[in-house]
Amino acid sequence: MTKEATLKVPSLHCTSCASTVKRHVRVLPGVEATDVDASSKVVRVTYDESEVSLDRIRETLDEIGFYVED
Repeated sequence: MTKEATLKVPSLHCTSCASTVKRHVRVLPGVEATDVDASSKVVRVTYDESEVSLDRIRETLDEIGFYVED
């Protein structure tokens, strides 16, 4: 089942940060779309929850240094 999530990522500051986030998230199996907006510090992800969990997406962001705010 396809789901969408909007994640608040306070450490997004520039287009380079956005590019890094997008590059790492979109390669996860099950991620269908990733939109990163550095100005609003938001990452929007469309994913297939049968292939990848939201927790795994959050972990990936954390692994590359971008903390997701609850």
